[in-house]
Amino acid sequence: MASWFLAVLFVGFGLPFVRSRKGRRLPGLIKASVATGTLCYLLGWWQVFSAFPSQVCPDFDYMRPIVHFDRYESSVFPPQATCYWQDGQQKELVSGWVNPLLFTCIAVLTGCLVTLAVLAYRRNRKGQTS
Repeated sequence: MASWFLAVLFVGFGLPFVRSRKGRRLPGLIKASVATGTLCYLLGWWQVFSAFPSQVCPDFDYMRPIVHFDRYESSVFPPQATCYWQDGQQKELVSGWVNPLLFTCIAVLTGCLVTLAVLAYRRNRKGQTS
């Protein structure tokens, strides 16, 4: 699942939520960010919980000397699962694009919510002075 095809597909899924009409872009961008970020997080979560260390982190019996599996580390946020071997090798089990896309969606969502708050404050303040 290290393909960038799914990342493009997830962003493409979120794009229909964005409206091009003036005044409706911000709510559409919020919806797109939430939809894409949720899909991305769910995929990363699935990759963490479907990885069984005994199956995806085998010992290297064919190497001389034999390299044994050392440890497995995982976290739910950000989605991360990594196998470590005694010789220093490591293997990341969550696709490399999941976390960058997830944090981009969080940044876009935060920016949109701050912008909405500023616009609401300006609108409210403008209504009070009139």
